[in-house]
Amino acid sequence: MKKSILTYLTVILILGLTPILQAQEPWIDTSIHGGLIEVKTDYSFSTLVSSDSLNNIRKTLKNLNDAKLYFDKIFETDLDFAVLFIENSKWREHSYFPPPGLPQAGRGNVILGLNKSVVSQEAEKMITQLPTEYWSLLKPVYGENIDLDLFYREILAIHELAHLYHFKEGTQPQRKWLQELFATMSMYSFIKEKSNSSFDIMDTYPEFVLQSGDRMATYKTLLDFEEKYVQKMTPQNYEWYQMQLYSNAKQIIDSCKNDILIKLREFLVNTDLTKNEKLSDTELTVRLKKEVGKEIADIMTNWKSQ
Repeated sequence: MKKSILTYLTVILILGLTPILQAQEPWIDTSIHGGLIEVKTDYSFSTLVSSDSLNNIRKTLKNLNDAKLYFDKIFETDLDFAVLFIENSKWREHSYFPPPGLPQAGRGNVILGLNKSVVSQEAEKMITQLPTEYWSLLKPVYGENIDLDLFYREILAIHELAHLYHFKEGTQPQRKWLQELFATMSMYSFIKEKSNSSFDIMDTYPEFVLQSGDRMATYKTLLDFEEKYVQKMTPQNYEWYQMQLYSNAKQIIDSCKNDILIKLREFLVNTDLTKNEKLSDTELTVRLKKEVGKEIADIMTNWKSQ
C-alpha cells in the first residue's frame, strides 16, 4: 500500500486516544453538554444530541445499553455515564479532541458522531482507490459501498464505554498498554458473548489493516509504546501497536474465562500510579502472572519486538 493511503487507514484507528483523559470530579463532565438536546430513552444513561435528527442512533444506543448490562454484571456495578451524539460541524464544541466523529470517552462521557464521521469518509475513499483485491472482502461485511461507520461507531463505541469502567476508579495505570488491552478485551468479550451478529464487523476491518504488515512501524517495543504513546509516533506506528493488542485480546478471551476481565480491571485500579510506585518490568510480570493470569504476563515476554 502507498504511504499516503496507510496514513489515513492508521490515523483513524487510534483506539486508545481516550486514556489520556483523566477522570475528574464530578464523575460526569457536564461542561461539554451545553446546548445539546436531551433525548428520552428507556435506558438508564443520559443521551444528548446536537441535532434532533435521530434516525441513525437507535441501534447504537441499544448496543451500548446491552454492553452496559453485560459490563455491569461482570464488574458488579451500575455505571452512570452520558452518551453524546455530535454533528461533525459542532464536534469542536462538545468533544475532547478531533477528528470529527472519532469515538472517544472520558470524564463519564462517551462521545460519538451523529452523522457519518470524517474518519469513515476518508478511510472509505482511500480503500476504494486501492486495487480491488485489497478491499473486495470488505463488501460482504460492510456493504456494497463499504460503510465503515459500522466499525468506527458501532464497534468502537463499546471499546470506549469499556474504558469508563476503568476510568471511574483510576486513570494512571502502571502501563498504558494494559488499559488498552482491558478495553479491547472487554469489547471483544461482549461482542463474542452477547452480540455475535456483530463479530465480523468487529474482526474483518482490523484483519484487513493487519495485512499491511509493520513496514511503517519505526517503534515496536512496549517500552516505546509507553514513552511515545499517541503524540510522539506516527499514526501508522500507533495502529501497529493497537492491532497487536487486538490480536492478543482475541487470543486471551477465546482461551480464558471472563473472570480475567475482572482480575485485570482490579489490577489496573489497585496498582494505579496515583497510589502506588511504578513497578519494574520484572515486578510487573510477576504480579500480572500471580494476580491476573499467565496469559497477560506472557505478553511482556512474548511481545513481537523486544
